[in-house]
Amino acid sequence: MLAAVDLRSGYGSTQVLHGISLTVAGGEIVALLGRNGVGKTTLVKTLSGVLPASAGRVTIDGVDVTRRPPSHRVGLGLRATYQERGVFAELTVADNLRLHGIAPSEEDRILETFPGWLSDRRSQLAGTLSGGEQKMLAAAIALSSDAGILVLDEPTEGLQPTNVDVLGSLLDAARSAGRGVLLVEQHVALATRLADRFLLAEKGEIVDRGDAAEPDIRQRISDRLAL
Repeated sequence: MLAAVDLRSGYGSTQVLHGISLTVAGGEIVALLGRNGVGKTTLVKTLSGVLPASAGRVTIDGVDVTRRPPSHRVGLGLRATYQERGVFAELTVADNLRLHGIAPSEEDRILETFPGWLSDRRSQLAGTLSGGEQKMLAAAIALSSDAGILVLDEPTEGLQPTNVDVLGSLLDAARSAGRGVLLVEQHVALATRLADRFLLAEKGEIVDRGDAAEPDIRQRISDRLAL
């Protein structure tokens, strides 16, 4: 389980997160929704250790990782993808895979995560892929890992509708395999189709939360996001 308690973070003297608390357990998808600029990406970076917390606590399976680097959190079973796509632009696609510990014998399987899009790109520099293709590569790497918790920041950005559907099926399969997913999204249709629980963020705070089974949760989401 990933847990955050009263988490606060920001950039320099500017505080962005104002006491966020959440949990993500194995076998569930938690959707974090909110407009641009509400602190979703800051939260992802703080949970993964890329950005230090100024207060509060982050734990993975009960282990306090608040002051631990990203590598330590990866070792405990957390994998994250980032809105900035999170690939090494100056390395080839194949080198990106190997840097994440993927053996050459596994490359075909990983690159066919999104059928037909990456399989012939092994020697291409990752930075020359389209934005959507970089997102697919980052998602494929995360999903191919044995991480128990996946934190995905806007993974559908730049994806064609068919690949959004593929990603949805992959996340559903990850949940069925007992993995926990924090899905940070603006693609409300995908989030509302997949999520077991919802978190709604505004101005660095969670302003509403609820289970998918709650009869009015989708209306509350719509009202908050003014869809």
